[in-house]
Amino acid sequence: MRKYRKIFFGLLFSVILLRTCITVSAAEPLDEIEKETIWVSMMPDGSVNIVYEIDWKVLDSTSEGPLSWVKIGIPNKYMEDPTSLSYCVEKVGYYDSDGDYVRLDLNREYHAGETVNMKFWIRQHRLYEEVEGGYEYRFTPGWFDDIAVKDLTIYWEYGEETISNMSLDKEELKGRKNYVAHYQDLKPTERVTVEVFYPEEIYQFHDDYKKIDPAVSACIRVIVILFGVFGLLAYAFVLYVRRNHKEIKDSYEKNRGMGSVYVSSGRGRRYRSHGGGGCACACACACACAGGGRAGCSRKNFLHLHE
Repeated sequence: MRKYRKIFFGLLFSVILLRTCITVSAAEPLDEIEKETIWVSMMPDGSVNIVYEIDWKVLDSTSEGPLSWVKIGIPNKYMEDPTSLSYCVEKVGYYDSDGDYVRLDLNREYHAGETVNMKFWIRQHRLYEEVEGGYEYRFTPGWFDDIAVKDLTIYWEYGEETISNMSLDKEELKGRKNYVAHYQDLKPTERVTVEVFYPEEIYQFHDDYKKIDPAVSACIRVIVILFGVFGLLAYAFVLYVRRNHKEIKDSYEKNRGMGSVYVSSGRGRRYRSHGGGGCACACACACACAGGGRAGCSRKNFLHLHE
């Protein structure tokens, strides 16, 4: 009995130790944000241009593989013109995955010890709330569920008579005054919010941008093209019927239109079109697969105005 008891407790201890090791291993972060800088500049209609620059360090490329793409939380779906400003970012676009994100596809796979500089630009709409006396912006940058941010700086372009919870930067950046907010050692899921108020006596914002789903937009284009093609075919058919049901007075029909060139061929007639073309159209749905939770940004409680 003592022998079996020792074996039992030995196995139990081994299981507990194994579970502890697995838990500790699972708790180790895969990545770390060494530095994140965000620049916000205003547009006349109240929309904003936002430039993100993130130095993303890979700590573990074994547990879930190397880093090949990430998603960065953005305020809402009313975003346009995503543009890469870094050679490391090969492709950038809107990404809907239980929240609103920008997906960054990298130029290659990055492994443990490497730091990726990701810089991109978007134009963000419908970010302000109309309040008494003006317009209020409350901006919370996308945070990360499993990644710490060592250094975060937000620059917001200064405007006349505006009020903010940020400090006014003493040094002009690119010839402009800016509000600035600086944070260090943000833990996973930790978030910050900056605020700026614009008085209506000076600013008259009207940002009613409406985003059209890319699939719907593509289908609309296909329908328009198809109607155009069928319209041209119907018109050509009508001309053909009319031409073959009237008396031919001359072998050359002047100003017949349709961009065609007359070619005489004895008793018969035929026509050759100038650069005649064909069109093939398709409406496709592209599905992006969620990858390993590598870019875990939670859905944010931003203002969804004018829904």
